[in-house]
Amino acid sequence: MAQRQVPIGLRPRPARAAQARRLAVRGALGLVLLAVCLGVSCGHRDRAGDTGNEPEETGLRKTFERGPVRVDLAVDRKELTIAERLQFTIQITAQEDYQAELPRFGDSLEQFGIVDHRTAAPALVASNQVRQSRTYVLEPFLSGDYAIPPFKVQFWTKTEPDQKHELETEPLEVRVTSLLPEDLRELKLHEIGPPVELPRSQAGWLIALTTLGLGTAGVALGWWLRRRHASPSEREPTLPAHELAYRQLEELIAEGLAQQGHFKPFFQRVSSILRHYIENRFGLRAPEWTTEEFLSLLSRNDRLAADHKTLLQDFLKYCDLVKFAEHQPETSDVQNAFDACKRFIMETEPSGTEAAAPAAAVSPPPPPALAPAGMSES
Repeated sequence: MAQRQVPIGLRPRPARAAQARRLAVRGALGLVLLAVCLGVSCGHRDRAGDTGNEPEETGLRKTFERGPVRVDLAVDRKELTIAERLQFTIQITAQEDYQAELPRFGDSLEQFGIVDHRTAAPALVASNQVRQSRTYVLEPFLSGDYAIPPFKVQFWTKTEPDQKHELETEPLEVRVTSLLPEDLRELKLHEIGPPVELPRSQAGWLIALTTLGLGTAGVALGWWLRRRHASPSEREPTLPAHELAYRQLEELIAEGLAQQGHFKPFFQRVSSILRHYIENRFGLRAPEWTTEEFLSLLSRNDRLAADHKTLLQDFLKYCDLVKFAEHQPETSDVQNAFDACKRFIMETEPSGTEAAAPAAAVSPPPPPALAPAGMSES
C-alpha cells in the first residue's frame, strides 16, 4: 500500500515545541526568584534603617505607683534652650472606685513659669480604670540644670472620702542651655577708664541749676500738698480756730447730710472739724492720730479740763462706732454729737486778752445757731 506523502512545510516539529515549553517555565521561575530577591532586600533595608537611623528619645518619663493609683510624669525634652518651651504632662490612672486629685501649682513651678495648661476629660480605660491628665506649657527663667520638684497626689475611695492617701513623686531633671556661644563664656571685660571731668564752668552751672530746680520743686510740692488736704475754710489764715470751726459747722449743716440719712459721712466730717479745731487751738496733732493714741496723749496733757477730756472722749468714741463699726445712729444721737462738738468749741475758745490778737483782723460774730434743720439746739 502506497504511503501518503505530506509536504515538508506541514510536518510536525516536536523538538521545537518542547524547547518553547522549557523557555516559558524558566522565565516564570526567573520572575518568581526576582520578586523574592526584591522582597528580601527591601526587608533588609527596612531593618537596617530601623536600627541605624532610630531617633534618639528626647523626652523623659517616670512612673510612680501606690496601691490602686499610678502617676505618670513626662516632659517632651530633657534639654532645651532658654528661648524654648517645655511640655510637662501629669497622668493619673486609678481604679474606678477611687478618686484622685490633680495637683495645682499656681503661676510658676520653681524655675519655670506656667504659660498655659489644659486638662483632658477623665476617660475610662481597660480593667475598670479611670485616667485623667493635665499638660502644662512651661517657660524657663534662666539657664542651668533644674528639676521639676516632687509633689504629692491625694486619692481616696469614693465610699470614704475623708480617709485620704498620698502618693509622692520624684523630681524630673531638665537642663536649660544658654543661647550665647561657647566663646562668649570666657569674655573678659576691659578695665574701667578713668573719670572724665567736666569743665568747671559747666559743672558749677549744672549744680546751681539742679539745686535751684530741686528747691523750687520741693516748695511747690509742699504748697500743693497742703492746699490739697486743706478744706476751703482751712485756707483762711486770718481766722481764729473757733471761728474757723464755726464756719465749717455751718458748711456741714448746709450740705444736709444728716437730713438725707448719710450718717457716716456726717460723723466723719464733724469728727474732723473738732480734731482740726484741737490742732489749731491747742497745737495737738489730733488729725494724724488714731482715737486711742490721741486719748492716751490727752490723759497726760493738762491743757484741757477734766470735764472737757471726758466730753471729748465720749464724742470721739461714738464717732468711731458710726465710722468703723457701721453703727446706725438715731436722730437724737446725731443731735447730741453735733451739740457736743459745738459745746466743746464754745467752752474752750479763747477769751479776753487771749483772743484779742488773733481776732483783730476779723470781727467775730456771735456763735451762730448751727443745729440741723428739724433738731432743737441744746
